[in-house]
Amino acid sequence: MKKLLLCFSLLLFLQSCWYTNHDDDDDYPGMRSSYEPITQSRNDFEKSISILGERPVINSGKIYVKDDLIYLNELGEGFHIIDNSDPTQPNPVAFLKIPLATDLAIRNNILYVHHAVDLVAFSYSLNSNTLNIVHRERNVFPELRSPEGLEPSFYNVPENEIVIGYQQLN
Repeated sequence: MKKLLLCFSLLLFLQSCWYTNHDDDDDYPGMRSSYEPITQSRNDFEKSISILGERPVINSGKIYVKDDLIYLNELGEGFHIIDNSDPTQPNPVAFLKIPLATDLAIRNNILYVHHAVDLVAFSYSLNSNTLNIVHRERNVFPELRSPEGLEPSFYNVPENEIVIGYQQLN
């Protein structure tokens, strides 16, 4: 009788480890968030890279140097381009607007920028102050999570939309 009771107790205990299809639910039933995503269509998002006139540095990040140019990251907004051919008087040239840009790498005069979820490769000409997008690799980086750590799938963000931020609900 003790063996039967022990086996039954063991089975009852192990029952909590059994897999059920409800373990995969991503619906978070009853869970609410105090944020909502701010989205932008993929088409508008890809057109958001542009060159603007120089502007003051407000919230600087990493610094990159290539030949006589300095690329100074403005956190989450883009890169200041500074002509450093005369190091005693650096000359701000332009601002490369790339929303949600966090990092830049340069190889063979091609600049590679982390643009939210994409990796964008482009060239920049100081003489004509123009940029030429060479390639865009889509969805290379993880999507922006909410301040609560929730992924955009929690908010049912459409596939052709990019989350560019979150706003707190009232």
